[in-house]
Amino acid sequence: MMNRTNQVAVLVSHLGNPFEASLVSHVEAALHTQGYSMILHTYRQEAEESAVQMLAERVDGLLLMGQTLTDRSVDDLRQRGIPLVSLLRPAWEKQGIPSVDLNWLQAMRRTIEYLMSRGHLDIGYMTNGNPAHYHTHRFSMFIQAMQLSNRKFDHANVLNGGGTYLKAYDAMERRIMSGELSFSVLVCANDLMAIGAIAACRHYGIEIPRQLAVVGCEDILMSSEVYPPLTTIQVEREKLSRAAVDMLLAKIRGEEIASPAPTIEGFLVVRASG
Repeated sequence: MMNRTNQVAVLVSHLGNPFEASLVSHVEAALHTQGYSMILHTYRQEAEESAVQMLAERVDGLLLMGQTLTDRSVDDLRQRGIPLVSLLRPAWEKQGIPSVDLNWLQAMRRTIEYLMSRGHLDIGYMTNGNPAHYHTHRFSMFIQAMQLSNRKFDHANVLNGGGTYLKAYDAMERRIMSGELSFSVLVCANDLMAIGAIAACRHYGIEIPRQLAVVGCEDILMSSEVYPPLTTIQVEREKLSRAAVDMLLAKIRGEEIASPAPTIEGFLVVRASG
């Protein structure tokens, strides 16, 4: 690239999610220390091509947040010399774009072993429902962790929570009303969905955790403030963001980067919900 802009674009999927908003804040801080500024752009699949063309003329690199771009967009960026890195592992890693994420297999296995030690043998899982979303990777690692723990997962115990509080509430409400609450614990792909599920249970008189335990992922700030406080997998957002920024800036400078990309260790924070 001949002309540096000292700008990096960050594609975000849902700024209403406190987890993504926090990542953006840490990314901006990490870029600032390296003399870079940030252009924030909300990713919409239907507007991907025009957004990529617009950003490519203004930035030195592109930081995805778990999105899978089309091959055409990736090829266009590479031809322009715009490096790409993904902060969060995408649903499909088919384009050779390095990513930085939590070691979700390790985190899910520790979580399942903890739940089994508490007597939970029938486990439900709340997904995003969008197969292209980065939550898909977490679900895949959950399934692998179940297999490594010698537990068979019943896919009838999958709920689609849409990644948000309200959609998770609705999904949990439908499951409660159907009378098919066939699991003793629900693991959710993010905390917003876990909190929505807890709210639905509270509305319908299902006691947490006596009748149903709930576990989330990400440990957003409100997770310790809900009732009951949420057991969740903690993600070190500053460490994750800095690792992704360092990788992207190294690519911008034309340096070799480590392969495979680093993963960050996650920890289960046990609170009253599970």
